[in-house]
Amino acid sequence: MADDNDAERNYPATPRRLEQARERGQVARSRELTTAAVALTAALSLWQLGPLLLRRCMGLVHDGLSLDRLAAFDPDRMLFSLHGSSLAMLTDLLPLLVLLLGATIAAPMLLSGWVFSLNALGPDFARLSPARGLKNLLSTHSVAELAKAIAKCLLLGGIGAWSIVNLWGQMQQLAAQGPASAVGQLGAVLGSAFFALVGGLVLIALFDVPHQLWHYHKGLRMTREEIRLEQREMEGDPQLKARIRSQQRAMARKKMMTAVPTASVIVTNPTHYAVALEYRDGGMRAPRVVAKGMNLVAQRIREIGEAHRVPVLEAPPLARALYRHAEIGSEIPQALKERLNLHSSPCSARHLTAARARILLASRA
Repeated sequence: MADDNDAERNYPATPRRLEQARERGQVARSRELTTAAVALTAALSLWQLGPLLLRRCMGLVHDGLSLDRLAAFDPDRMLFSLHGSSLAMLTDLLPLLVLLLGATIAAPMLLSGWVFSLNALGPDFARLSPARGLKNLLSTHSVAELAKAIAKCLLLGGIGAWSIVNLWGQMQQLAAQGPASAVGQLGAVLGSAFFALVGGLVLIALFDVPHQLWHYHKGLRMTREEIRLEQREMEGDPQLKARIRSQQRAMARKKMMTAVPTASVIVTNPTHYAVALEYRDGGMRAPRVVAKGMNLVAQRIREIGEAHRVPVLEAPPLARALYRHAEIGSEIPQALKERLNLHSSPCSARHLTAARARILLASRA
């Protein structure tokens, strides 16, 4: 039976879920693709290497049956001859075996790429559950696999029957031919039938690969809650992140407030904005923002400034401009620097009074 939660799994798997499944060794697989690849490799290899292998095999059979009287009655020489014939046969078949092994390894990689995971070797006791086994037996995937197996048998059986009927006349003529020509004719007949069966396997694989990909991605579909939990794991808990940001802002404000007593002047709105600037003759190219804020933070900056006798300049447009365009710890922009005209002051800006600052601003306006 289908999973009860399948109706809720309407969302495709996220890249992270696909990667986790891949780490577990859970990838799309098609046995039909591997079978077709191995059969096609064998057919093409025998087509190219068949005549050479036939000659080598005939030579090995000839050498194996050519025995002198001493070799026939000497077990040691018989074992030595058997060893040499076996080694020669293995050497002759080695290219074909290597090609088949390569096709067996490469075929699954065409569908899912290289995957190496030790998780697949771990025990999974859930597979021993009879309930789960019965559930898998009655699942739609099992029914689809049964239908595919029946269709595969019918297709390959039909191809085999068609090959026998179509090549029956040529097989009857083999009895009237000599051994050499009969062997060649038999090879051609078997090769034609084998290529027909390989074509059927390739056709089955072309239908099975999309089905396996669809079934794989269907099994990894997610619910909305699973996607939300995954995003929370990747990005962090929003409440925790909000608390961290709040603590960071509090620490930044605390650090900022400790720099207010070192300011040279505080530019205010006068109530909504406050920006504390530090400037020292010869050591700075332009005033530097050491603290800024609005509303309650601005009020706290003014209170600390008054407690440490930092000059206050009430310039609403300038205060808003500094708050918006100047960052804490950086120098103010050139345009705002010219408006303050601190370079023209004969004394340190630390000793500017509020009146002197107003006069400087008015003179530049």
